[in-house]
Amino acid sequence: MSEALPEHGPFDIEGRVAVVTGTATGVGRGIAEHFARAGAKVLLCDVAAEAGRAVAAGLAAEGFETEFVAGDVSDPEAAKSLIDTAVERWDSLDILVNNAAIQVEKTLEDTEPEDWERLMSVNLRGVYGCSRPAIPAMRASGGGSIINMASVNGFWVEPGLAAYCAAKGGVITLTRAIAAENGKDGIRCNCICPGYVDTGMAGRYLDSQEDPAAARSEVALLHAVGRVGQPADIAACAQFLASEAAGFVTGAAFVVDGGLSLGVVARA
Repeated sequence: MSEALPEHGPFDIEGRVAVVTGTATGVGRGIAEHFARAGAKVLLCDVAAEAGRAVAAGLAAEGFETEFVAGDVSDPEAAKSLIDTAVERWDSLDILVNNAAIQVEKTLEDTEPEDWERLMSVNLRGVYGCSRPAIPAMRASGGGSIINMASVNGFWVEPGLAAYCAAKGGVITLTRAIAAENGKDGIRCNCICPGYVDTGMAGRYLDSQEDPAAARSEVALLHAVGRVGQPADIAACAQFLASEAAGFVTGAAFVVDGGLSLGVVARA
């Protein structure tokens, strides 16, 4: 006889404590909002303090249990403080979404050392910095789920994104290492590899084109499903990975790109 599904559905995260980084805009904001509306207690974090507080305040106004912390995840002390804040506020930690990231649109030859170091410090060291204190906090809570935001650019590269591709490749491998080391303690670690998502960095790129609507139509045809991704597409995968429905899933990279990395051009 199969076990009954949780009251709130198979991807239930009701009452779970979640930390989500990079929540002022884009995919991070989408995940934070999705988690809060699914009943999780969410601590949001971003370097953009004003915008980040506005997101958290909007969710609080809707009656959801959220707070915001301004912080730069590239600073290990700030990352530890973020995790400590969640535990102090809610006495546990169940979910960590390492989403904060920046992009440098340059070839390797044109990438200055300071640009390389800054990108790596946010996109890769930030995952280390938040995960390191989160692991003992999750162990004390009886387990948890770490979800790292990688990218299709971690294995399917595009010219002019050398540092970004290198960092996201590192996130995929770090995900596997975290999973291997901590599964015995009930801590799972997976990553999501999005393609184009019409928000955040990709959204700003599309908006910067001479004809944004035409640019979106053109990019949509690069996807097998014939459309660009939306934050909800990534948030739904994150909720699955955060829930007990994914209890036997760890060390995996989930490609959520609408078929972009297949290299198939959809029909108009």
